[in-house]
Amino acid sequence: MKPLYVLLFVVVIVAGFYFVAGPPNSIVKNGEPQEQVREDDSKNEDLNNEDTTETAVVEDTDQRSLGDDSGMEFPSMDVEKLIVADGSYNVNAQSSIVRWAGKKPLISGYTNSGTIAVSDGTITVANDTATGNFTIDMNTLDVGLTAKKPGQEGTLEGHLKSDKWFDVATYPTASFVITNVAKRADSDESHIYNVTGDLTMKGVTNEISFPAEIYQTPAGEVRAIAATEIDRTKWGITAGSGSFFDDLADNVIDDMIAISFDIVAR
Repeated sequence: MKPLYVLLFVVVIVAGFYFVAGPPNSIVKNGEPQEQVREDDSKNEDLNNEDTTETAVVEDTDQRSLGDDSGMEFPSMDVEKLIVADGSYNVNAQSSIVRWAGKKPLISGYTNSGTIAVSDGTITVANDTATGNFTIDMNTLDVGLTAKKPGQEGTLEGHLKSDKWFDVATYPTASFVITNVAKRADSDESHIYNVTGDLTMKGVTNEISFPAEIYQTPAGEVRAIAATEIDRTKWGITAGSGSFFDDLADNVIDDMIAISFDIVAR
């Protein structure tokens, strides 16, 4: 056989084997060549997928639980919201709640949070504005989540109720007195108003302002929902503050405390 014929014969044999067996690193399944994944690559891919999934679940859990450990049901986004009618309304203490959260800003994810109960209050609405007052029962201060130290909720609660923080034994209540509710240009549609009032804690009173969603349901229930931040040092609460103490390193505690509330009245 001449060399040219031999070469053609070899090419035909190789092409036929390639068609039947598939390309290198492949297997045949159901008559079709399938790409073969090396065992090491498969293990690495599974490991990467597992890590990504676990991280996503943890982050989602943290976001859901942060400051939302009271079990209260919040109103759905499609609830019918009406402008609050003029009149006086009494706060429903069982349905109202204050939430708080504080953090160590130099440690990633170090945020503690909890709730405080509202014991009583009233809201009076007249002529597109409102006044009112709420009493907050500091003895009910509760720690719902200690992100970096699970199981230490009771210890942290004791610290927060001590004289270095809120001094609950001496000041068992805090209060918020609404001095003005200002209507905004979009208030009739958004139900968002600018609220100003005096917050008293540990015998110290400071004015605070924040936007709040205020509306009435068809059943006559009035709801006020808001979130803001306060500088705790203005009320003499300086424990762990980098503004007052040096050499705290990463144990410094943020001066700002996040506060949110859901007040229900009828």
